Amino acid sequence: MKGEEIPFQARIVTVADTFDAMTTTRPYQKAMELEYVVDRIRQLAPSRFDPRIVEAFLKAWEKGHIVPIEEAPHPQPVLREAL
Repeated sequence: MKGEEIPFQARIVTVADTFDAMTTTRPYQKAMELEYVVDRIRQLAPSRFDPRIVEAFLKAWEKGHIVPIEEAPHPQPVLREAL
């Protein structure tokens, strides 16, 4: 599949997953600098990601609505127990 054949939700998840993978420390790779990650996603928009999804991602990033999981507030204790 390519372009519009790819389900809209999958195009969103692809950008989100890339951000998460690049900003989370893994056994094989340290987390990358946030500005580098955002820049890289911006660069890959025309060839690898849906440019509309990247545009929405960048707007959310600029407003401070997107943070790496490692920096996100921890869930409330009740929610943590439920997980």
